[in-house]
Amino acid sequence: MEEQAEKRQECRARLKGYIADIADGHFIYGGMVEDVSLQGLRLNDLPDKFSLEGRKYSMIVSGGPDAPCYKLKVAPRWRRKNGILVDVGFNIAEAPESWQDFVQRMLPQHGGEHEHCPREQCSCCG
Repeated sequence: MEEQAEKRQECRARLKGYIADIADGHFIYGGMVEDVSLQGLRLNDLPDKFSLEGRKYSMIVSGGPDAPCYKLKVAPRWRRKNGILVDVGFNIAEAPESWQDFVQRMLPQHGGEHEHCPREQCSCCG
């Protein structure tokens, strides 16, 4: 997958303490969930060999032993080198309603941490 800059314009919420395991049918990779939107999410600290283009992956997102887990189907949209690791942005292809509810609660207009643009220019935060 060609390395690209991130271009998301949607509202995002930064998450702390959330991890994701992503499977391609042969390997399972682990990464840290950096931020989420209704349409996508960003994982940090994936191994550099994670670069398969045009595939859908199964992903499990968890916030810890007492938090619910969410099973998603995702497709990579961009990747960026981060030392010996990569950060990858994903489009969410399938997600349970509970994931959508979770993300809605985390977005800035519902008290989540604002992260994606200057607040005065934000279309979702007003």
